[in-house]
Amino acid sequence: MRFMRRLVPATLFGRALLTLIFTFGVFALVTSAALVFYALIPLAQRSASDLASIMVLSARTLRQLPPQLRDEYRQRLVTEYQIRLADERPLADARRYFFPYLQRVEDALSRRLGRRVEMIASVANGERWFWAAIEVGGETLWTGFPRSRVGTRPLEGLAVILTVAVVLIIFTTVILAGRVSSPLRRLASAVEQVALGFSPNQLPETGPRELANLARQFNETSRQIRELLANRTLLLAGISHDLRTPLTRLRLAVAMLPEETSPALVARLERDIEEMNALITQAVELGKNLGAGPREEVDLRALVDELIAGRPRILADGGPSCRYRVDALALRRIVGNLVENALRYSADQVEVYLDCQPLRPVIFVLDRGPGIPEAELEAVLRPYYRLEGSRNRETGGAGLGLAIAHQLALANHIELRLGRRRGGGTIASVRLPRLETQEERLAPFAMVDGDAWHP
Repeated sequence: MRFMRRLVPATLFGRALLTLIFTFGVFALVTSAALVFYALIPLAQRSASDLASIMVLSARTLRQLPPQLRDEYRQRLVTEYQIRLADERPLADARRYFFPYLQRVEDALSRRLGRRVEMIASVANGERWFWAAIEVGGETLWTGFPRSRVGTRPLEGLAVILTVAVVLIIFTTVILAGRVSSPLRRLASAVEQVALGFSPNQLPETGPRELANLARQFNETSRQIRELLANRTLLLAGISHDLRTPLTRLRLAVAMLPEETSPALVARLERDIEEMNALITQAVELGKNLGAGPREEVDLRALVDELIAGRPRILADGGPSCRYRVDALALRRIVGNLVENALRYSADQVEVYLDCQPLRPVIFVLDRGPGIPEAELEAVLRPYYRLEGSRNRETGGAGLGLAIAHQLALANHIELRLGRRRGGGTIASVRLPRLETQEERLAPFAMVDGDAWHP
């Protein structure tokens, strides 16, 4: 069953093409078989029976003629009927020869002569002849006819029929499958753009009624999603503006507290105000359109060194320069959020490595924290999802850092993965968008991808 699944194409176009080829192929085989069994075979049997009758009649007529007329009769048989009569075996090297039509001639001769007749083949003057021994009046007379007398070439005809059938089937099925799959490919591409945070162009609402209606529904849904995202951004921007005003007043109130106020109380109030301001900032960032920015060639090694500069408990591998085209701002935010998350959950050293692969570099962030359960690896990428149930920022923040990194990675075709580290902790890998080689630009369906460093 698994082997059969591998044979089935993964794309709708491939499956439709395979289905149509199989259907039309079976129809062509059934049609050819019906034509052979109900038309060609009866015609061949009738022709073989007529030829056998002429061969037997010619041999018997020759024996009844006077000797002086026999040579003229033999010549007329060769000229008019392409049948030759010989008194002796044609050639010493004559042997059996596979030719489907001969079997039917043998059967017809056997029925007429009342005994089993086997035909042999010989080559004379570059032409193949077929011979049968016919007993007339106690003597054996060899009766033969050339291959050209039959005139049929079944193998060549079958090859032509199969070739034309295959070409027509593939040509027709490619057109039919393309008409079905082409609108669906456009729809799938547009859905992928929506999933990455982009706003795709309107799909053409043309074609068959079902596909046109599907495109119309998608266009309407896409428009509603754009309106919802715009309203969300506007709402969060308004809330942040309204909340920052009382926060400013709170800062002024704390600054104006009497000097005899407990320093610990003042520090706690200032810390709470800063946490509220950070929460508002993160919420606004999440509400923004975290899309893709322009790609530029940057030194990934220098970018990583800038992110970890001055941070405690971080171990980096160092190494030579690694230049790559990427959205530098998005990459800084992704790696920065991962590093902050690792430092928050781990009291030990946090390791940051850059694997500078030529086609697809990878940045790893590893910690020795409590780790993430296998069942929660995808859930932690959702906004406001936290493994620790409380909302105390000292024990885990608000649950927005990984969500922002995840959305930025999706929008920029960056592969962000979280996994459990051997020995405890979490490993986060940031695999950058893959560059195409010259060979792949010429053959866009080729895929070459190697697994990166395994810590």
